[in-house]
Amino acid sequence: MDGEGQVQPAQAERWEILDGGKRYIFHLRSGLQWSDGQPLTAEDFVLGWQRAVDPKTASPFAGYLAQAHINNAAAIVAGKADVTSLGVKATDDRTLEVTLEQPVPWFTTMLAWPTLFPVPHHVIAKHGDSWSKPENMVYNGAFVLDQWVVNEKITARKNPKYRDAQHTVLQQVEYLALDNSVTGYNRYRAGEVDLTWVPAQQIPAIEKSLPGELRIIPRLNSEYYNFNLEKPPFNDVRVRRALYLTVDRQLIAQKVLGLRTPATTLTPPEVKGFSATTFDELQKPMSERVAMAKALLKQAGYDASHPLRFELFYNKYDLHEKTAIALSSEWKKWLGAQVTLRTMEWKTYLDARRAGDFMLSRQSWDATYNDASSFLNTLKSDSEENVGHWKNAQYDALLN
Repeated sequence: MDGEGQVQPAQAERWEILDGGKRYIFHLRSGLQWSDGQPLTAEDFVLGWQRAVDPKTASPFAGYLAQAHINNAAAIVAGKADVTSLGVKATDDRTLEVTLEQPVPWFTTMLAWPTLFPVPHHVIAKHGDSWSKPENMVYNGAFVLDQWVVNEKITARKNPKYRDAQHTVLQQVEYLALDNSVTGYNRYRAGEVDLTWVPAQQIPAIEKSLPGELRIIPRLNSEYYNFNLEKPPFNDVRVRRALYLTVDRQLIAQKVLGLRTPATTLTPPEVKGFSATTFDELQKPMSERVAMAKALLKQAGYDASHPLRFELFYNKYDLHEKTAIALSSEWKKWLGAQVTLRTMEWKTYLDARRAGDFMLSRQSWDATYNDASSFLNTLKSDSEENVGHWKNAQYDALLN
């Protein structure tokens, strides 16, 4: 993808779209190599895609190929078909043929996501499940891993075997593990880093003190919270609606996070072809929304003598903590809710979410491609991201 979000040839020099958009033939460039000098072939793509949907691999993005409607992907993920039946095949070393179950207008944009990258079949054949250990990994991008110090930094160096290495300007890139934007900004000011996120609240001051150095770009992202519908109290839609009604989205977007757009839909307004809307009830004054919410909680059996109690779960980061505090304060103020905050490091947070070990959990989604379906698919019944287990057959049918 280029800087304007348009699909560009990369490892494929050209492609053909056949059968009304249900079949794609990709022609790979000549001379593609892995970083160890071994040739990169169409079979590496076939193996990568088959591994992605194979239940034995347990990829968290297995459903991505089903969302792309690649032939038999959904059946394979569900354990109802063999991986060899996936709609992708290498007709020779440089030709990849993909068959879809139905036309997908944005299919080529989906190919920029790492789940559909190739894997080195020769390394997997040699090392098996250890193929992805740093000492065994090979690469086909602009950089290769040079050093990885857990929770500290990752260092990557230029890959001389990369297909466009002559245009790779940087010789080395170092990524630092920082748990808040303030630290990153302070290190930038000290000349210790070249690029970092900045605290949103300091942006006006940064624009004055560092003119020309700040870049503000739209991001295809939504920040939201997931109810666990399999546990009380959020198995009751009245409780869920009460909390939904009493969130001051403008306050959190502008004052807590800064430079954010209040979310009235899961899909952000910057997504191509999408027109956001605001539900009538969110346009009502907060006083009316609070009255509606209190009535719903009373119907559900909660009042001052029996207040709503629950735990709000988020991964460790300064802005996530500020958001959680703001939300819990609002719900206590408006509804008398007693909210306990729980935070974890990223990996344990993900594990807990997947295991359903939460009541209300922070979640974020960055578009994997520029279409509303990237966001909407996260709430399908079979989506790996649907950790709250919301299910609606009509919703699923519309997306299919």
